[in-house]
Amino acid sequence: MSAHTRYHGHTMPIASSLFSRILVGVDESEPSNDAVTLAARLARDHDGRLFLCHSVFWQPLIVAIESTTFVRVDPAPVMQSLKEQGEALLAQAAVTAKRFGIEAQRCLVEGDPAESVFKCAGKADCSLIVMGTHGRRGLDRLVVGSTTEAVLRTSTIPVLTVRPGTTSAGETGPYFERIVVGIDDSQPSDAAIQAIFEFPAADRRHVLFCSVASLEIAIGGRGYYSTAMHVIRSEAQAVVEAAVVSARAKGIAAEGRVLDGDTGDALIAAARQEEADLIVVGCHGRRGLRRFFLGSVAERVVRTAPVPVLVVRAPLREFAR
Repeated sequence: MSAHTRYHGHTMPIASSLFSRILVGVDESEPSNDAVTLAARLARDHDGRLFLCHSVFWQPLIVAIESTTFVRVDPAPVMQSLKEQGEALLAQAAVTAKRFGIEAQRCLVEGDPAESVFKCAGKADCSLIVMGTHGRRGLDRLVVGSTTEAVLRTSTIPVLTVRPGTTSAGETGPYFERIVVGIDDSQPSDAAIQAIFEFPAADRRHVLFCSVASLEIAIGGRGYYSTAMHVIRSEAQAVVEAAVVSARAKGIAAEGRVLDGDTGDALIAAARQEEADLIVVGCHGRRGLRRFFLGSVAERVVRTAPVPVLVVRAPLREFAR
C-alpha cells in the first residue's frame, strides 16, 4: 500500500491516529461513492488502512414483497442476489481505492446497515467511520430515515460525512487546511477539540473555534433579555478563549469567534466565510422524543454543510439521562 503524498515538493507519509484505520459504509448511491473517494484519499495521505463495509439487509425486502403479493417468498434467492450485488459494490469501491494506491479490505455483513457498520468497525478496530449522506430535509427525511443519521446518533467512533455537492480538495496536497470547529461547554465539544489535536499539522494549518450565542437560549421577559444575552456571550467567549489557548499550546494556528443566531446556520455561514475545508462538531446523540423536539445541531450541519463534517461524541455514559 502506498501511503506517501507530495507536500511542498517532498514525498512523505503523514501518520495520524485519527486516520489510521478508516471504515466506509458502501452502497449504490452517489454519496457513498464520494465517501469512498474521500476515505481512500485520507488513507493514502495519512499512512492509514481502509475497510469497505456493505450490509445485506434482506428482511425488509421480503416483508415488502409478501405484503404486496400475499405469497410466501423463499428468502434464499433474494439473499443470494443481494449478496452478489453487495460484492459487486465492494469490488467497485475497491477499484476506486486502488486508484489512490490503497488495497482496501472488504466486509460484507448481513443485517441492519447501521449495526453492520458498527460490527465491521469494531472488528477492524477502526478509528474513523466515513459515510455519505443524501442531505434530505423535512418530512421526507423523517419518513425515509437515514443509515448515516443512525450511525451519527450512536457511534462512539468519530464519523466523517460527505454529501453531494460538497467542496473537496484536489488529489494532492493537504486535505483539511482550514477547519471550523463548533464548540460549547459540553463534553462532546471537548471531544471535538481533542479530535483536532489528532490531525497532522499539515491538515490543520488554521483552526477557527466558534461558539454560538443563540437567541433561543435567552428566553424570558423583555427586561431580562439584554442581561441574559450578555451572560450567554460571556460564557461563549470564555469557551472559545480556552480552546484557542489549548490549541496554540500545541502549535496550532487557532482563532476564536462568538457567533449569533441559529447554531447550525451560524456554523455553516462561518465555514463559507472562512472558505473552510472541514466542519467539526460534537454530537450529544439524543434519541427518542427529546431528540425530535430539540433537534441536533450536528445532524442539521451534516445535512446542509458545503464541506465534509466530522462528528465526534463523548462516552455513552454521559447521555444516560
